[in-house]
Parts: sequence; C-alpha cells; structure tokens
Amino acid sequence: MTQDDLELLAPQDALDWYLEHRRDSLRTATRRKHTSALGTFVDWTDEADIDDMNGVGGRELMRFKTWRKSETDLATISLNGNLAILRRFLRFCERIDAVAEGVADRVPLPNVPPDEEVNTDVPENDEVEGIRSYFRLFEYASRRHAEFELIAEIGLRMGAIRAIDLDDFDPDDLIIRLRHRPEETADYGTPLKNGSDGERIANISAELRDFLVDYVEYNRHDVVDEYGREALFTTSAGRVSTATIRRDFYKMSRPCVYSPDCPHDRDAANCEAAKNSNASECPSGFTTHPLRKWAIMNQLDAGMPKEMLSDRVDVSVPILDKHYDQRTEEQKSRRRREELAKHLTEYSDA
Repeated sequence: MTQDDLELLAPQDALDWYLEHRRDSLRTATRRKHTSALGTFVDWTDEADIDDMNGVGGRELMRFKTWRKSETDLATISLNGNLAILRRFLRFCERIDAVAEGVADRVPLPNVPPDEEVNTDVPENDEVEGIRSYFRLFEYASRRHAEFELIAEIGLRMGAIRAIDLDDFDPDDLIIRLRHRPEETADYGTPLKNGSDGERIANISAELRDFLVDYVEYNRHDVVDEYGREALFTTSAGRVSTATIRRDFYKMSRPCVYSPDCPHDRDAANCEAAKNSNASECPSGFTTHPLRKWAIMNQLDAGMPKEMLSDRVDVSVPILDKHYDQRTEEQKSRRRREELAKHLTEYSDA
C-alpha cells in the first residue's frame, strides 16, 4: 500500500473504529487502558496539526514518543506499555488503509528487558464488588465464593490456596497458617512458591472467618487427599486442583453471571462464553492472579505499610513496587496526605 493509495481518516475516527472492532476481544479494564493510551495519542495529533492518519509516519512517531516522555514523565515500563498499545492500533490502521504498510513497526519502543515487563491487568473495583455482592446473596459460602473472598482479602497465590489444610484454619484466633509441604514431588505435594521461606501466619477478618466456617460446615466435601490429609478446599475426589480453582474463577468472573449487562453487547443465549465449558473465552473474565494484584493494591491504598504487606503476601518490597503497586499518583497523594494528617498538626485541618 503506497501513500497514494491510502484513504483519508481522522485520528479520532480511526480510534472509534478500532475500539468498536475490538469490542468483543478486550476486557473492560483493558479497553479502558487502550482508550486512555490512544486518546492521548489522538490529543497529540490535534496539537501537532495532524488531521489525517495518512500523515503519521516514523518521524511523527518519534516526536510523539519524545513528547509523551517529556510531558508526562512516564516510567520506561509504562511508556513501553503505552507505545505497544499504539503499535497494535497502527497495525489495525494498516489493515484499513489508513496508514502505509510498515508504520506500526516504526513505533519506537523503549529498550525494556523482558524480565522488567509488568502485567497491569487488574479488575476494576466495581467488578470485584459486583462478584462479591452476587455470591454473598446467591451462592453464599460455596467453594468458589470462599476462594474468591480469601484471595480478595489477603492476596494469596493460587498455590497457597490449594495448600491450606483444614487444621491450618484457626477460626478462634482468626488466622490461617501457610505451610510448605512438598511431599515426594511438587506435582503431588503442596509446596509454597518460595518454599519454607514462604511459610507464615495470615491474619483474617471476622467476616472472612464466618464465610470459611459456613463453607466448611455446609459445602466442603469431607474427604482426604492422596496423603491422607484433609484439605480446606475440596472436590468430591479430594484436594482441589489448581486447574479447578482457575475454572472456578473464569466461571464466576463473567459479567453475565453477576450483572444483567454484558460490556461486550453479547446475547447470553448465543454467547459461547456463557457456557461453563467455555467460560475462559469471556474477554472480561479473570483468574486468581489479577485478583491477587487487586487485593495487594487495595491494602496498599488502605495504608498498610509495605514491609507488613510484604510478609503477608510473600513478596519483597522491591517486587511490590515494581509489579503490584499500580495505584494512580492521585491515589498515592491522597494516602500520603492522610498519613501526614496523623502525624503533623498543620495537615490535620486541611
């Protein structure tokens, strides 16, 4: 496709077309990230007097990257994520003849090593609260409800959830003991990710204690695993597997389960993802790790010191900062002001 063969298309129209095209393939939270990142690009094209996508080439993309970095002071990893979204958008623009072939490959991505990439996919507060509200009312103290509440409150890993034995749960002292038990092999034992260094005691709320007590009394299968141990979370066959936990989450996190509205405008009667066997195909579904990240961010925003949270979720403070603390600068500023007000009288009156 040469420059002469391109068709006129305004940047805002291209963005609208792209978002409509990806309506069914983007989770709600991911769609918001794409809208934000690409909205910034569209705003810049207006400032740069680019009223047609035909005018976007390598030189303009380099100017945009420089502007994006200098105007917003984004960290390299965040800038990389934004530019990666722009590259996907430009590939779409290539397919609809809005930009010349190869333009997407000219997006100047920063040099970020693969091990520094950060997954920012975290459910929104209204998604988490919607699931909680529905299951507290219609599927109270089921296994998957209890799993969800436990991860949402503490931020445990999926492997730690599976590793909990019935006698690790102490309802009187409001604690759960997390123990590394790698019998025979990691495939058949219940190891913790960081081995014995990951062993700890997790405090729980009275409300979570009550959920777990009711789950154990009414919905837990009274069986033992292949080692003769009584797991907290079970199926009729024994200890729950990580695959089963993952399926539990895909099923319960579909918006059509806990809300009358589908963010992708699908008809549940004709949607393949509405079938439990295909639950993982829902663009808005998520599994345990995004909820773990949400729980960690929620506790940070509530003011829990990072050193204390580090022990609670078995993650070092540098890793917390790098991979889990995805709060906005406004959220961090509000939390700092609340802490200042506790210690400095001149802030307490603000």
